[in-house]
Amino acid sequence: MRPITQLARRFVRLEIDIWVSLARALARRPDIAAGTPIRYAGAVSAFFWAFLVVSAVEIPAVHLIIPWPPVQLVALILGVWGLLWMAGMLAAHHMYPHVLTDELLRIRSLRRVALDLPVADIRAVRTDLRAYDGAKSLQLTGPGETTLAVIVGSSTNIRVDLTEPRTFHTPHGDFTVGTVAFWADDPRAALASIRTAMVTARAL
Repeated sequence: MRPITQLARRFVRLEIDIWVSLARALARRPDIAAGTPIRYAGAVSAFFWAFLVVSAVEIPAVHLIIPWPPVQLVALILGVWGLLWMAGMLAAHHMYPHVLTDELLRIRSLRRVALDLPVADIRAVRTDLRAYDGAKSLQLTGPGETTLAVIVGSSTNIRVDLTEPRTFHTPHGDFTVGTVAFWADDPRAALASIRTAMVTARAL
């Protein structure tokens, strides 16, 4: 029963995250606070928008095709729920970007995953485009599984090497790694900003 309970908890948490993200999007309140956002939604936005358009067309079409009112109602409820759910998932990618401050690089995956990397602990950063198999948003890769990849659209394009391994606590477990890889929509701008922050941190 324990795996079923864990799966149910993850589903409930994801459902909460989706609706909170949608509410933030409607209120135009991205979770950025102080700092420079590094966006990653562009890698998946086209997919979500395509789904939303298809769903918006499908809901009235199904309503016209099905002749039974009770079934029409169920199909309508499921269709609207699916449409709002995908809108919330798209919103989650936009409302919780990576964030860079003078002291910290926070790498995110939607609402619940946030890896805090002190800028002073970053040894090197570079572009490194890689593709991954599987649907997991967090994967251990590299020799000895020393890299934690925060994946968007099955890819990462920036690699951050730390001065020493750090342990990150996530909803998917604890990971001790010396390198973190993630996706940025504009890797050149992200790289420049991170390197500027590194120079500033070392000058202090």
